[in-house]
Amino acid sequence: MQPDALIAIRFLSAAEGGRAEPASGRWFGCPLTIEGEGFDCRLLLDGQVLQPGKSYELPVKFLRRENAEERLRVGAPVTLWEGKTIATGTISHVYPAALAMEL
Repeated sequence: MQPDALIAIRFLSAAEGGRAEPASGRWFGCPLTIEGEGFDCRLLLDGQVLQPGKSYELPVKFLRRENAEERLRVGAPVTLWEGKTIATGTISHVYPAALAMEL
């Protein structure tokens, strides 16, 4: 699975209302909100463990990139949602659609 974008994101700690447990695995699925509009995505972890309270730069794959396309721009604010906001950040890189499909 090739990424559509990279996000610079900080996961909220449990004390801040975020996840109590880390997330890990090949990918982590949750809605990603860009400027107030939500999109289904997968964070491509490749075994990386995401700890609450820590910051990461993570590749993202949208289930339907075409739905998010007009909002994909560097610097756009993003949040991750899991029944509540669990992380906040910005888009740090957007891969061209054709390149993302070829990789």
